[in-house]
Amino acid sequence: MPAFAPYRRPRSRAGAPKTVTRRRTPPSSAVINAILENADLRDELGGGRVLLRLSAERLADARLRRSVGADAPRLAQVAVIWDEREEMVFRVLDGGPPPIAAVERAQPSEDDRFVLTDAALAYIARSQPGRRASDG
Repeated sequence: MPAFAPYRRPRSRAGAPKTVTRRRTPPSSAVINAILENADLRDELGGGRVLLRLSAERLADARLRRSVGADAPRLAQVAVIWDEREEMVFRVLDGGPPPIAAVERAQPSEDDRFVLTDAALAYIARSQPGRRASDG
């Protein structure tokens, strides 16, 4: 088995097992409120908009984590863009991991392989001092 496996977008085929995808749940209102009320990292985006996030120190606050409950791990993954002119949430950014999907393994194709050109091999040989081109 190779050390890596290319990602293949799931394709439906007749008779193939159905691909199962779990949807990521959006951040809860408790998470968004906690960020709005406790954000200590502010990035000015211009146009009256500010990106609000929680620092590692704030994330370590046990009282804050208890107030959010089971959604506490999401606090580190979510940022809120606040519009100061309109005084409203402009956008919620969710940096959580992508949803898990069962993906079929595709057969390797010619596109999955690459070959270094002579120019690339020469560049590598030049960029590694103490190594001769014939050592490769």
